[in-house]
Amino acid sequence: MDYNDYCGLKCVIYHKDEYSLGTTPWVNGIDFDIALNSLTLTVIDSIVVQLSGFCALSNAQRMTDVPPINKKGLLKVVDSESYIGGTGSFRIHNMDMPIYLNSQTGWLCIGYPRKVGIAVEFIDDCIFVIGKKQEFVSLWIHPTFI
Repeated sequence: MDYNDYCGLKCVIYHKDEYSLGTTPWVNGIDFDIALNSLTLTVIDSIVVQLSGFCALSNAQRMTDVPPINKKGLLKVVDSESYIGGTGSFRIHNMDMPIYLNSQTGWLCIGYPRKVGIAVEFIDDCIFVIGKKQEFVSLWIHPTFI
């Protein structure tokens, strides 16, 4: 994480009819992507710049949690050179992570909403949380529903 810079103004959109998430404006280009459930996080120059993919909310568990305290910054991939040229997407976790929805606030959480860690808002209303051992904790998304 790098709190000295920011990817710029972007918005995450949830397409209700397609059960999918996407980022706007879209960046054409990719070094590699990282998979989380059926979402992909696009990495360019070691920085996660957008996300997209399938995210059905019909089975989402209800929650009242809100995102952790965070700062705007860049979400960087350590040793990204080792991923470039690989095949397929690199998975954050071997199993699908649970999905939670706060229907009052509109926040989604993929992962574990009550676990703590270091949080960075790498896209507007999109927060990545990493634990003390550099493990994935959660991805918080507050999309615009269309």
